[in-house]
Amino acid sequence: MVDFRPFRAVRYAPAAGPPADLICPPFDVISPEEEQALVARNPHNMVKLELTEVPGEASAARYDGAAEAFRAWQASGILQRDEAPAYYLLRQRFAAGGRAWERAGIFGALGLEEPGTGVLVHEDTAPGVKEDRFALMRAAHANFSPLMMLYRDPSGRIAEVRRRAAEEAPAVDLETGGGEAYTLWPITDEEGVEAIAEALRPQPVYIADGHHRYETALAYERDAGGPPSAASHFVLTCLIDFDDPGLLIQPYYRVVHGLDDARLGELRALLERYFSATPATIRGTTAAALDATVAEAARGQVALVVVDGSKPPALLRPTSAEVPAPDTRADGAEQARAVEAGILQEMLFRPVMGERVAEHVAYVHDGPQALEMVASGEGQIAFFIKGVPAQAFEAIVGAGIRLPRKSTFFHPKLPSGLVINLLEGDL
Repeated sequence: MVDFRPFRAVRYAPAAGPPADLICPPFDVISPEEEQALVARNPHNMVKLELTEVPGEASAARYDGAAEAFRAWQASGILQRDEAPAYYLLRQRFAAGGRAWERAGIFGALGLEEPGTGVLVHEDTAPGVKEDRFALMRAAHANFSPLMMLYRDPSGRIAEVRRRAAEEAPAVDLETGGGEAYTLWPITDEEGVEAIAEALRPQPVYIADGHHRYETALAYERDAGGPPSAASHFVLTCLIDFDDPGLLIQPYYRVVHGLDDARLGELRALLERYFSATPATIRGTTAAALDATVAEAARGQVALVVVDGSKPPALLRPTSAEVPAPDTRADGAEQARAVEAGILQEMLFRPVMGERVAEHVAYVHDGPQALEMVASGEGQIAFFIKGVPAQAFEAIVGAGIRLPRKSTFFHPKLPSGLVINLLEGDL
């Protein structure tokens, strides 16, 4: 049973400056150079609170500094808390693949529970990231970046609430220099709030992006305690409809590196054993062209595009019955076997690399970067695969199966800074 509630968000006041200069990407995709550029645009940019991910163990002063800035900005009125609890409708516009996209989300406070019933997960986590986020939450007592989760709306009740809310004047409307636009509407009317909560209550929600933050929130809840209504029992979440036409699930590319000649030969031999190769250059050799090639070829079947050193890119299709074929009518376990990320992991990488896959496979979500890694010699072979279809994702995760590491990239990520959720007191 999902407990998704309205909350009193902390948001930037108009005096803080143009909203486009205040938001930032989530912590795990902010480079040090981007962090400096964001602060240069506005010293109150959310990156000062969100903090970019840093390798290794960070000092307590780093997190204490973010918490001190958070308190100071609230005291000075740069940040203000809304008077009434609300859901917050988000419209996100962006460009991808040469076309314009739009998707909708609803910010709210999601009641925490152990994954497996109401909250479903699709990948494993690593300890370092959780330690970093826990230290920040413990210092600031707030969620600065939202989790992205997916839901179903079979009755259409939530869609109707969203439609009515979007007819009102927005609280925030901004465009970034990167081609994205965000519009935010608070939903406070009793009928709309009740409709959202009731429609979500009987169904599970699926974590799309934010596994580390969810597990960190569970750790914070255990540490903080408090009555059932305490804000520490909830986590800032943005819910997106599975049927939203703007739900875009992209892949992570796999770049093999550092293999000796013998193992590299074994990998190529397995490719020849399972697949037949044809040129993949009809549309060109850019990352966008290769993405289009594999997306078209992989409709209803497994397909890969391989960039192997200086050789022309090749489109690979299965020739062996050992390669599972996708079947949308199959159960989640069977559909999971036909996910390209899993086929690479279990049929190619593990037989060659054993338990050292993490040492020899880089996961990048930028196609040009994958090509550059091979062209420069940093990488040996790059694999282009399609994103996991939403229907397959739902079936697989709904069956309690976890996908291989870095199987999905939900594009674009949600920004930090539109709403903040306090973890002290009540919602």
